[in-house]
Amino acid sequence: MREERLRQGLLGISVPDEEGARERGRRLVEAAVTSADLRPASRSRRGGRRTAQVAVALGLLAALAISPAGAAVRDWVGNAVDNGRQPSLPALTSLPAPGSLLVDSARGAWIVQEDGSKRLLGSYRQSTWSPRGLFVAAVGEGELVALDPEGEVHWTLPRPGASDPAWSPDGYRIAYLDRGALRVVAGDGTGDHQAWPRAAAVTPAWRPGAGHVLTLVDPAGVLRTIDADSGVKVDSARPVVNPARIEWSRDGSRLLVAGKAGFEVLDRGGDLIWRRSAPPGTDLLAAALALGGERVAAAVGSQGGRARSELLLLGPGGSQVPVFSGPGRFSGVSVSAAGRWLLLEWPTADQWLFLDVARPQRIVAVSNISSQFAPGTTSPAAYPAVSGWCCEGPPAGR
Repeated sequence: MREERLRQGLLGISVPDEEGARERGRRLVEAAVTSADLRPASRSRRGGRRTAQVAVALGLLAALAISPAGAAVRDWVGNAVDNGRQPSLPALTSLPAPGSLLVDSARGAWIVQEDGSKRLLGSYRQSTWSPRGLFVAAVGEGELVALDPEGEVHWTLPRPGASDPAWSPDGYRIAYLDRGALRVVAGDGTGDHQAWPRAAAVTPAWRPGAGHVLTLVDPAGVLRTIDADSGVKVDSARPVVNPARIEWSRDGSRLLVAGKAGFEVLDRGGDLIWRRSAPPGTDLLAAALALGGERVAAAVGSQGGRARSELLLLGPGGSQVPVFSGPGRFSGVSVSAAGRWLLLEWPTADQWLFLDVARPQRIVAVSNISSQFAPGTTSPAAYPAVSGWCCEGPPAGR
């Protein structure tokens, strides 16, 4: 009741020069959007300006939305911003590409279907898809769990120290960390064994191709590629960056090694193909292989109190396409199953942004992300993390 009275009281406040505020807001947003619609002479040169102008317009929309004058022009602003782009949606009603999302929240692990419907699997964390979305592996209370997308548990493995599970591309192995060691278990829960004695807290990455070959990071920051069944070392490499994330391309030809200071792209044998350092005064916040491994979608953010972040599509030889920028910090980036769409996590705005790689100016923004994964919560909800975007079309038999 107290909150309701406060809300009604705020809505009843008369804003000085409300008509003037409404008109100034209208002119300012119209100018930002109109300038963003200027036809570019060069996509690479003007792409960053266009996305920045759209970000300004979206920022103005957020600022106006909290005042009575803003409420009066909210619908008009939405129409203005939606010129080849999408305004911020109040809820996730569908995904822009085939597949399903796996999301970790304070409530547990969720599956989001293509039509926007959501299912809470249970009180799990660090969830990961199996190939083609047939199963999910996750960490429960003192155990490693395998369950199906309906939430039915198929098996559990008592492991109080389990973390960072990763399912092999053929679906027959799960690697995970356990108190500083790397362990591997079969997809049916049998044959659990230690595959490597010492590993850093970085999720291991399976290399696509024949056999069960796996790359891990050891405590010294060295990449170790091993046969997960025998524990025999296949290769090793020492990257320049301190690895926080590793990812193999879908064809197994490239390995992304990303850390706070930047990233490297290595070939199958561990030799450097190309690298990129985070610009001075910024950190690499997230990175993922895109366009079949030919490019890297990288989120970088400025350091200090007035943080600002930018999502870039980077390639060898200095290739760089600005995709989106905004105030605050981004936290993650995922790639759709077909590779065309990026999902950018933006906790500062409590939004997800879906961005079309083929048309970077095409943005689908969804607001109120935290509350959508915390139903029934009255206190501020924690921002969730996307674990993966899996699988075009419905799951098929393995």
